[in-house]
Amino acid sequence: MEVTSLPVGSLETNCYIVTSAKDCLVIDPGGDAGTILRVVLEKGLRVHSIVLTHGHFDHYLAAGEVQESTGAPVYVGAGDLPTVKDPGWMARYLPSWPDVPKDIRTLCDDDTVLAGELSFRVMSTPGHSPGSLCLYSPGVLFAGDLLFRGSIGRTDLPGGDTRAMSESLRQVGQLPDDTVVYPGHGPSTTVGEEKESNPYLG
Repeated sequence: MEVTSLPVGSLETNCYIVTSAKDCLVIDPGGDAGTILRVVLEKGLRVHSIVLTHGHFDHYLAAGEVQESTGAPVYVGAGDLPTVKDPGWMARYLPSWPDVPKDIRTLCDDDTVLAGELSFRVMSTPGHSPGSLCLYSPGVLFAGDLLFRGSIGRTDLPGGDTRAMSESLRQVGQLPDDTVVYPGHGPSTTVGEEKESNPYLG
């Protein structure tokens, strides 16, 4: 598995292109569609799916354009589907109204996302938003805005839930300590490092 991290958009969201051979997933295309598509083209990749860890604009602004160019479906947690279709309260933060992807599908807890030899289990991890999810494969976790190095995602935005966040963090804390965590913003970390140093997970 090869993981390419691209900081995209005004909030420097980590967009991940996760590759095995020539098959890939695009996770959280939050902006700069041209940059994302250039990497896909240069590597000669087949995009099987575009996965949104949650429905906040900085994680999906380029989803429509990436879908149009690749034909890949967009997946989002069921609880965040309405937000992707209509940004609502987030509209005031947007530079322009995003292109809504034409093919949006929903994911639920314990679903599987495949791309060639890649296989990820969907973990429903609400708290930052109602439909927040993580993608887990032994050794790696794409955590969205659930967990950062030394911190966690906000729960004070519409749809945030502190109690749900605590339960979601408890789930992640049960993963093996050597699991590499790829967050929605900032540098990667591991579950073990966060259990030792992150007050929200320890």
